[in-house]
Amino acid sequence: MERKTKRPNIILFMADQLRYDALGCYGNTEIHTPNIDSLALNGSTFENHFVQNPVCSPSRCSIMTGRYPKNHGTRDNGIPLRDEEVTLPEVLRDNGYLTAAIGKMHFTTQFRPKENEEDDWPEDMYGFDIVHTTCDTKTGEYLDWLKSKSERDYEVVKMQGERKAREDRASAADKDLSGPPQVYPSEINPEYHQSAWIADRMIDIINEAEPDKPFFALCSFVDPHHPFDPPAPYSTMYDPDKLSAPIRKEDELLDKPPHFMRHRIGKGFSNEKYDYRRLSDHEWGEVKAAYYGMVSLVDENIGRVLKALKEKGLEDDTLIMFTNDHGEMLGDHGLLFKGPFLYDCLIKAPMIVQWPNVVPKGARFSQVTEHVDIMPTLLEYAGVRTPYGVQGMSMAPVLRGDTGAGRDYALTEFKCYDWGLDLKTITGRDYKLTYYAGEKFGELYDRNKDPNEFVNLWDDPEYQEVKERLLRKLLDRVIETEDVLPIRIGKY
Repeated sequence: MERKTKRPNIILFMADQLRYDALGCYGNTEIHTPNIDSLALNGSTFENHFVQNPVCSPSRCSIMTGRYPKNHGTRDNGIPLRDEEVTLPEVLRDNGYLTAAIGKMHFTTQFRPKENEEDDWPEDMYGFDIVHTTCDTKTGEYLDWLKSKSERDYEVVKMQGERKAREDRASAADKDLSGPPQVYPSEINPEYHQSAWIADRMIDIINEAEPDKPFFALCSFVDPHHPFDPPAPYSTMYDPDKLSAPIRKEDELLDKPPHFMRHRIGKGFSNEKYDYRRLSDHEWGEVKAAYYGMVSLVDENIGRVLKALKEKGLEDDTLIMFTNDHGEMLGDHGLLFKGPFLYDCLIKAPMIVQWPNVVPKGARFSQVTEHVDIMPTLLEYAGVRTPYGVQGMSMAPVLRGDTGAGRDYALTEFKCYDWGLDLKTITGRDYKLTYYAGEKFGELYDRNKDPNEFVNLWDDPEYQEVKERLLRKLLDRVIETEDVLPIRIGKY
């Protein structure tokens, strides 16, 4: 491939709570995602990319710092990213890039009690020059903008945000059980939707780009995170009764750790306490149809951004990366939303990279990669040295065709304060193992024979040798990923 000397503009697209398999380019034949699929067609797709944590803040902070949650300190939602952590936009800004944060960031607690997340950010704004933020509860700059555009739509969206916050705080007895959990078709104009507003702000960055100053933009869509509330026509784009049923098997949770069943019957420790046993197949279809509608709306707005790039003549000079922060259960295994259930649908991430004439076109790579690898990858392509303390490894060698690049196993971790669980997972091409500190139970799956992860082999005598080998590998990875900071500057 051509080696370019000009530093690229960089757009890091992120979709919140997006399953890797909710995209056409990852084999989904039901969903309509032509614009994201075009990125894969004209770029490269990673088939074994994994997140470092199954919930929002710690995962996003691992992307921002190239470091594992146990080291950057944001181990769960509600823990702000420390000011002293060195971030990707900070490094790029120091090396001549204009940097922009657009959409959902969630590096700190989300807009409560303050409406503007950046009020809680450090003085250097985590390295961003330009900030346009919003979140799950629809607040932030977006809501102010909407009020100036449409008083009617403003009132609807404000109500949606208040309902989301109220539903999160409600006890299990006070949850809205009038239909499938948090499925609320929206009545707003799709041109005023959060996803459209985020794309508008990204297009502004493109149109105002300076020829001699490259830009980095984290363009982070709130959707398809719940509440599942797409506007028309996306709310009716998919027929609930014609979509494939969730992946499930009778009594499959009986060999899982006890918190799986607790969550299924609405007695878990997350904000989302619903008894999922009561949902009919049609209601599960309603959840999936709304979710898919939100994904297609994100895709439509990514298409608008790609069109603006082309019209500005920046297509060949822009590196685009597309991923998520984590996935979504979406009814698989009788569960919904997210939490300490590290199935592939939750921790396996889409990872697409496009840069014309540099990144291979239409290539697919099976090497194991991780979210901590995003920062060193983008820095390498920007011609910037990776700071000491970053723990990821660049994916550029994989993209250049180095078959020895990548990892044997990805490391995912979650210290679940509410659940009283501290767990670590390693995922390779053949097996996945999850260890729960201080517990007798654990999880082991044969990813080739049992890709749906129905059968937990933790106590299977035929797999004890595999289990012991993977426990040693997990211990190796835990030790290898201990924090190297601060820098040692002397022998004594």
